[in-house]
Formats: sequence, structure tokens, C-alpha cells
Amino acid sequence: MRSLGTISSPHVGIKINEWNRHILKFNLTDAEMLKAEIERDIDIMEEDQDLLIYYQLIAFRHQLMIDYVIPSEGNQIELSEYLKRIEGSNRKMEKLVEYYYYFFQGMFEFKEGNFLSAITFYQKAENTIPYISDEIERAEFYFKMAEVFYHMKQTHVSMHYSSQAYNIYKTHDLYSVRRIQCHFVIAGNYDDLESHEKALPHLEQALKGARLLESKNKRIYGQALFNIGNCYLKMGELTKAAKYMEKSILQFKKSNFNNLTQAYHDLALIYFLQHKQDQAMDCFRKGVRFACKFDDNLFKIMFEGLQALFIKKGEASILLNVFNKLETSQGYPYMEELALLAAKFYTEIGQMDDSVICFKKMVHARKQIQRGDCLYEI
Repeated sequence: MRSLGTISSPHVGIKINEWNRHILKFNLTDAEMLKAEIERDIDIMEEDQDLLIYYQLIAFRHQLMIDYVIPSEGNQIELSEYLKRIEGSNRKMEKLVEYYYYFFQGMFEFKEGNFLSAITFYQKAENTIPYISDEIERAEFYFKMAEVFYHMKQTHVSMHYSSQAYNIYKTHDLYSVRRIQCHFVIAGNYDDLESHEKALPHLEQALKGARLLESKNKRIYGQALFNIGNCYLKMGELTKAAKYMEKSILQFKKSNFNNLTQAYHDLALIYFLQHKQDQAMDCFRKGVRFACKFDDNLFKIMFEGLQALFIKKGEASILLNVFNKLETSQGYPYMEELALLAAKFYTEIGQMDDSVICFKKMVHARKQIQRGDCLYEI
């Protein structure tokens, strides 16, 4: 039996999209079955007010279909009237349905790691934004755009959307988690610009807000600690980085969060860089166990990268195999970071040919990420 909150809202949103298609085709049996399945999913789904609004809009359409296909006594609806109600009588409702259709399709693609597809659907949703009157819904859309463009390393575009989202959320006290997450995205963009001194104030602000939520939201508090640690790692301040990583792991352990996999990976890396072999191997082994437990294939590959560099002492053939496994839209940002790390590693030990190969891999990964610049066809 699944526990509360184990179903993601994008997953349910995709089902609502399918439900809507059955309604438009008058597939009564399929629509009824999917409606019942969606209602069961909503009972155990993560909280998402946008999803509930979308559900209510399609439930209204569903009832119109029922009234047309199986009219109650004295409630016969002509086809022309049905089409008028569902397609033309309320343009704002139509645009809301269109918005949520593309919005949840984009969220689903994002969770699957298909970032270009996610952006395509989000951009279609953006065309209907003028019909979205609620500013919190607008802020949620801006945040999702900031998030996906951050993953695509489209830094300035991500900054544009994250600032729009933050400027709305900061005026609403109930949205403290989203404000914290906006700080995360803004800081991540500054890190990508190598402006770590500008990232830190945002991360410290996020940590301050997350500390107030520690009793209710251990994950966001742990993530705030992790992100500061990650920023110090990028700055080369390894002692500070290790301190925050260790604290983040303590938080993630309290509820056995899957964030433990990446936290142990990064802490193992820090200890390897500090030549603290015993501590590094302890974190490495724990991280591999969590990667297997959470079926995290991406970080299984990343641990292979650490093994190639720091345990197998720079075994180039293993590392090249790792790079091949990271040849995906989701894997390219990690390939970029690993290739740069490997290039520095080989330079330090004087294996310049291997260093050049890794620098080329880093450039290749960056180019693949930046292909997201070409989002429009004219």
C-alpha cells in the first residue's frame, strides 16, 4: 500500500489530460474509469492547488458529457448546445483548460528529464497566461520556467523568470517554501556564472527561512544546508563545504530522504579532494547503498566516476564509459561537472593527454546543454 503523498501531481496531471481527451471523444466508459482512478490518486497525491483546479475544470466538462450522452429526464442537451457550452460559451474557462493541459504536460516532461520538451509545453502554456488572473498561479508558472531554464543552463532566462516569481511570492506570507526555492534557483544561476559571492547571500537567506520550517519541513532545511555546502565546494572552501554537507545529511536521515544519495556523493568528493581516504570511502559506500535503495541510476553512474578517479587512480577507460552513460539530456550537466573535475585531476598528476580528452568532453556536454538556445523554429 502506498503512503500519503507518494504520487506526483504531474503524473496525475497527465491522467487528467487523457481524461479530457476521452471526454472530447465521448468515450464514456474510459472517461468514467479514468475519473475514478484520478480521484483515488488525488487522495494520496502531494498537495497541489493548481492540479485541483484543473481537476474541477475537467470534472465540469465530464458532467456536460454525461448530460449529453445520458440525459436525465427533462435535461436533454442538443449537440449544438453541448459544443457551445464546452467550446465557446466561456472563453476564459477554455483558456484555463488549455493552460493547465500544457502546464502539467510540461511538468511531467521536466520530471522525466526531457527539458526541451518541457520548455516547449511551458511556452504553449505561456500563450494563455493573460487569462490567468490569480497572481499565485502566475508565480507558480514563472517558477517552473525558472527551474527548467536553470537545468538547461539558460542562466539569464532563468534569472528573469525566478525574479518574477520571487517578487510575487515575497508579498504572500503563506508561500515561504516557494520563496526559499526561488533563492535556490537564483543562487544556482549565480553559481553557473561563477559569481559565488552573489549566490551565498541568497543561500543564507534561504537557510534562515528554512530553519524556521525545520520541524515541519526537514527536507527543505536539509536542502538549504546542502546548497550552501555545494556553493562552498564550487568555491574550493572544502572545510566549510564538508561542515554543511554533514549537517544536511543529518537532516535527510531523519526522514530517510532520497537526497541522501547526492549528499553522500558530494561529501565523498570533498573528502577525496582533502585526501581523507577513510572518510571518503565511508561516504562512498553509504552513497552507493542509497543510490541502489532509491534506484537512482544517475548517481549510480556518478559514483562510478568517483571510483574511476579516486579509487582506481584515474582509470581512463572506466571514466570514458561513465561519460558515455551520461549522454542524455538529464546527464549532460553532470557530465560537464565530472569532466571538468577529471580534467583538473589529470592535469595535477601530469597526464595531459587524458586531461585534454576530459576538457573536450566538458565542452561537448556544455554544447549539448546550450542547444536549448534553439527553442524556436521560424
